[in-house]
Amino acid sequence: MKISLGIRTGLLVILLCIIKISTEEPFDGKLLLSPKQITCPSQCYCSPIEMLCSGANLTDVLQYGIDFPMILYLDFSNMTLNTIPIEITKIIKCKKLDLSNNNIHELHTFSELNVWHLEELILSNNSINDLSTLNHDLLFNSKEIKLLNLSSNPITHLGYEEHTLLSSNSLEVLDVSNCQITSLIGPLVLSGLKKLEYLNLSNNPLKFFDGVFSYSLKILNIRNCLINYLGERALSDLKNLEIFDASLNEQLFLKSEIQARSLKTIDVSRCSLRTPNLLGMSELRSAFLNENRIRKLVAYQFINNTKLVHLDLSKNSVEILDPLAFYGMTSLAHLDLSTNMIADVAWETITRTLPSLDTLKMSHNFINSVGPMTSRTLRRLDLHHCWITYVSNDAFARLDRLTELVLADNPLQSLQPGGLSSTNLSALDLSYCRLSHLTAREFLNLPNLTELSLTGNRLVTLRNGTFAKCPKLRLVYMDDNPWRCDCYSVNFAYMAHLVNKTNKNAMTIERMPQCLTPDNVTGMPWQVACRNTLTYGRDNRKNFSMAIGVILILCVSGLTAIFMAVHENIKTRRAMRRRRHLDEYGNPTRGGGLGTGADEYFDEYAAAAESARKLSQLPSYDEAIMLPKPPQQLSGQGRFKRHSCTQTEDAAAMVAAAAAEAVVAAAEAHNRLRQAMSGGRDRGHATAAVGRGGGGSDDWFLSPPPPPPPLPPPGLRVTHL
Repeated sequence: MKISLGIRTGLLVILLCIIKISTEEPFDGKLLLSPKQITCPSQCYCSPIEMLCSGANLTDVLQYGIDFPMILYLDFSNMTLNTIPIEITKIIKCKKLDLSNNNIHELHTFSELNVWHLEELILSNNSINDLSTLNHDLLFNSKEIKLLNLSSNPITHLGYEEHTLLSSNSLEVLDVSNCQITSLIGPLVLSGLKKLEYLNLSNNPLKFFDGVFSYSLKILNIRNCLINYLGERALSDLKNLEIFDASLNEQLFLKSEIQARSLKTIDVSRCSLRTPNLLGMSELRSAFLNENRIRKLVAYQFINNTKLVHLDLSKNSVEILDPLAFYGMTSLAHLDLSTNMIADVAWETITRTLPSLDTLKMSHNFINSVGPMTSRTLRRLDLHHCWITYVSNDAFARLDRLTELVLADNPLQSLQPGGLSSTNLSALDLSYCRLSHLTAREFLNLPNLTELSLTGNRLVTLRNGTFAKCPKLRLVYMDDNPWRCDCYSVNFAYMAHLVNKTNKNAMTIERMPQCLTPDNVTGMPWQVACRNTLTYGRDNRKNFSMAIGVILILCVSGLTAIFMAVHENIKTRRAMRRRRHLDEYGNPTRGGGLGTGADEYFDEYAAAAESARKLSQLPSYDEAIMLPKPPQQLSGQGRFKRHSCTQTEDAAAMVAAAAAEAVVAAAEAHNRLRQAMSGGRDRGHATAAVGRGGGGSDDWFLSPPPPPPPLPPPGLRVTHL
């Protein structure tokens, strides 16, 4: 039952998909036409979905004809148009129409166009000066319009208190910047724009802004206008406003608390605010109040801004900073009080009242001392370019997460022992602090310090082991100091080690310190002044040795390659010569040689050697019987003399003569063979065998003949039995 139910559900889904596909518009093949298949005016660029004719001649374009019903983007900017061409009605699918930088005066013809799918209309930098002649009910036939750009037109107003000039149920962005609008007053001015989210009124001579009503507006930009006053209810009727930019209104000041419950970001920088009235903005996340005329921050100044994360009060004239000024700001993470006139700071109280503080900027103030602070979240503290002369011993000890501390450009002159202690501090900037000496006691509790800047101080030397308690220190910038270059001292070797390690690890250009004393090396970089010492000489010798080693390796490799190439060439030539000689002597029909093959010489030599071997052997008993008998001689008694059972001297002489002849024949055959094969005496090439396989030496047939057999011993006789 469950399976059948699942099958029915799947079939139902497939049926619904088929019905939806069948009800969609049929596929139009024109969308896939390539630009080469589309006819286009020579002054335009065309594609299946766009036609860009910026700066073209309108007459030529219209004479050519506009018959692209599938165009989505049409650009007719910079064409000196006085009215909107009626030919645009042919482009019924158009979504973006650019008519900027023309001379269009009126928009009444626009309501007659059939641009049903238009989403963006750009009419900036034209001559439109009055919107009151429009029938706002028929202004946009398109129900999909989202953006209307009317910037840089001589428009003087968008509506009056009793009615509006624009009406649309889909418009989201309206840009009327750089126009001539002087006021925006009344609840009905924006009432016709039901979905408007962004209104840009910047760079207008706008003097009055009050009582504007809109449920949908989220971003309002009145930057660089002439507004000098915002009342308490100026933003209260903008129920969903999130971002408000009123910067660069140099005469603007706030007399009372502005009520804007939904506002999350406010920018009123470079105005004339004398007090930060933000109590009516309970949802505020970011506030930019820099470059105003704020002189003091009283207690509980931001008590209602519990969600504020970023507060910029830089470049004001703050002189008085109450210890409880930031009380209640439980979410504040970034506080910028730089470039003010603050002289006295209750460090302990301020850091305790900001439990989420991550970054604190207090640079360019008149602070002369730094006291103890307490924070579990502060990571970056910027105090550069103040007048700090004293830092207490435990000033940063209770900043558990402090990783970056900037104390540059302060007249410190000296540091208290342990005054910079912070367990997690990784970057410390002490440049241009007029420091004349440093000791190891000042860097006792900095186990995670990795980067230290000592640029621009008055340091002459550093003792060996000054940073021994900073095991992770990788970068130490020591340039622009009056160093004494005692090139052979232990202290200088330690400083050179720090600089070399910095140059090795730094990702920027090397910053090499220079010598001031002795006089003979004044102005020279360390590595030049002390290039012959052990400190830099070791590195130079090491580099030189490495270079020599690389050169030797390259030379040996090159010579080895040359030797192997020559050797292979010689072997190849020998093999070719041997093969050529073997071919010549192994084939009697070919010219050259003696006309006798190697096999014939070998057979002759082998036969002679075999004959000599046989002759050198003693005859057997049967052979001895068959030997011819010498004539018998009479003895003194008249009887024949009997021989012993040995060979007679004559028989031995005959055997020796036969053996000698065999040896001579074998030697002559060997000499002829050596003369014939004199060109092929290369050991190790099996091809010299001339077709005779088998192991053994390649010159086996060139070995000298065996020695002649030994003659029988004298006195040996052969007798007849």
